[in-house]
Amino acid sequence: MTNPEAGLAVFGGTFDPIHFGHLESAVAVMDLLGVPRVKLVPSFVPPHRTGPSSTPAQRLFMLQIATCGNNAMEVDDREVSRQGVSYTADTLASFRSELGEATPLYFVLGIDSYCTLNEWDRWRSLTDVAHLVVLDRPGYSPEIPAEVLAWSRRRLVDDPKDIKQLAFGAICLVSLAQVDVSASEIREMLKIGTRPTGKMPEKVIDFALEHGLYC
Repeated sequence: MTNPEAGLAVFGGTFDPIHFGHLESAVAVMDLLGVPRVKLVPSFVPPHRTGPSSTPAQRLFMLQIATCGNNAMEVDDREVSRQGVSYTADTLASFRSELGEATPLYFVLGIDSYCTLNEWDRWRSLTDVAHLVVLDRPGYSPEIPAEVLAWSRRRLVDDPKDIKQLAFGAICLVSLAQVDVSASEIREMLKIGTRPTGKMPEKVIDFALEHGLYC
């Protein structure tokens, strides 16, 4: 039996499209943190990049296909339902209001996103409601802005086990074995008619091809 008080991990992003890099990172983070569940939250309109190639409904459905039958992964449509620009500060605040003050909430992001954190709306408020779990990326050399480094310094924790007793407030950088695949690579493969077998679930590939996505 799982213990909901162990906390909740949240993955946000465009998921354009969902792939095994996303899914396997989610599993690895659940194991690392000892949380019973993870929520995948696709954005409606991402504030920091050009609009996705697929619609919010299509990205949401691809996530649902990819996680079907996995009770530990749940697709959360709050940003799609909210519409408008999807601000992480709003999303994490809504999760915190549902969890209460005592349950740990972990927001998982890649090191590339962490390097642009100072461009996010209300970025300094994120640790007021959640922990930040930052995933290293294979072959990526981070250039973290000075103001993010200064803000992060007193919040950084080396061992993720040390933040489990806290509901929010810490930042932990972790290295996980990750699948070296990117959504841009998959979009390019589909565009030229190459099936990205082994990079994403087969049923998601079928859906993308059936609807002519990324072509």
